Amino acid sequence: MQRKRLEFYILLLALLARLAVFGLVASRGFFIIGEGQVQADIAGNILSGRGLMLSESMFHDSDPRRDARLAFFRETGGFYGVMLPEQPSSFLVPGFALFEAFIFMITSPGNLLAVVGIQLLLGVLTVFWGLRLASRFLSGHWLTAAGVFMALDPFELYYQTVPVTQALFSLLFIGGLLLSIRFLEKPKLSRGLYTGLLWGATFMVRPAALPMIAWLIVVSVALWKFRNKVIPALLLMLLAFGAVLTPWVLRNKRTMDRYQLLPLQGGVQMWEYNGRVFTDAFLDEAPGAKMLYGPVRSTWLSRLNNPELCEFPEFTTENEFERDSVLNARQFEFIKTNPAVFLHLSACRFVEFFKPFPLNQFSPFHTLAGLVSFFWIGVFFFSGIVLLLGRGWKGIFMAGVIAGYIFMHLLTASGTPHRVALDIPLMIASLISVRYSFMRFQKTKESK
Repeated sequence: MQRKRLEFYILLLALLARLAVFGLVASRGFFIIGEGQVQADIAGNILSGRGLMLSESMFHDSDPRRDARLAFFRETGGFYGVMLPEQPSSFLVPGFALFEAFIFMITSPGNLLAVVGIQLLLGVLTVFWGLRLASRFLSGHWLTAAGVFMALDPFELYYQTVPVTQALFSLLFIGGLLLSIRFLEKPKLSRGLYTGLLWGATFMVRPAALPMIAWLIVVSVALWKFRNKVIPALLLMLLAFGAVLTPWVLRNKRTMDRYQLLPLQGGVQMWEYNGRVFTDAFLDEAPGAKMLYGPVRSTWLSRLNNPELCEFPEFTTENEFERDSVLNARQFEFIKTNPAVFLHLSACRFVEFFKPFPLNQFSPFHTLAGLVSFFWIGVFFFSGIVLLLGRGWKGIFMAGVIAGYIFMHLLTASGTPHRVALDIPLMIASLISVRYSFMRFQKTKESK
């Protein structure tokens, strides 16, 4: 099948799947509580001219059950314990809130259905870019299989139906990988410009993009050995990347009185995935989290060094930067004095990252969809990474992206929401391994 015809049918399948999801699920208001509400509130404040800040109203809910979950935030004086209401915030990078604010501007304020609809349409572009990326490593029926899996990936479809960062990040992340591969194929100035701009936009949605452009520079330098034609392209890439990030850094200097690139959520994430397991707050966790992290708690709770570092600090008048700094310092000290605990938690994060189905109570359909679409990837992805290393510099770059992304999240924060942007690269690597196994089987069969 010709590539253009293949792309047409795959994209048509992706579009039909998203139209079905929009009609059957999204249009009924299938939106999650939590980050989606926070981002929408910030987007509304941006649109109204108040800037990137969280409203005081976010600390209260008319539903008594949801309001009870907000008690911790009210006690600490900050959403997630850090994000201060009615004050300019640097807790989150602003990319997704700006994306939502633009949609609210052209539709109506707070129109989350429009956000979801646009995310689902952009999901077709994610599949297109993913197919182009896969074509660098697969062909024929294997490329068709990759396209079908991309078009129907239930994890991508799920996160495209909720107004959170994952869908937009997946789109930009896959686009960044594709442009990076094209840059490695031929490092032209224009490609350096577009690659830098796209990775900058990706960072503004989720900072996990930062190591990817650093890895691209390392691979480019190793490949081209500082040849004259590559240096200007790399410099332009860095300038473009910096140009996207500069307004954010300058805004933080103006509002927080310090030059700040990374968002101020790292400390609370480190607490949530390390110290929190050993506090009373963990007792209110969902059954799935208790099942996965409960054995860590029961094994180590009575043997911890410096157990007081697990407790959330009693903040009063501290600003976001100070809260983040305190949380980071306490959690790094906790990890340093409890290295075996950290390794045990990292092993749990590995499971949480690669689990093919939810651990909480869902319908059997969710479990079946996860098993069919992702379980085989968990079996073949590692050997696929090894095989990628033999595919030249493009393969080395892809292998480094996959391994680095996984390692980064095992050390910090993990779970399906963090993994979903990597589903397409994992799928490509796994199909390379499946293809290799199939070809070896065929040769063995013919030799008999």
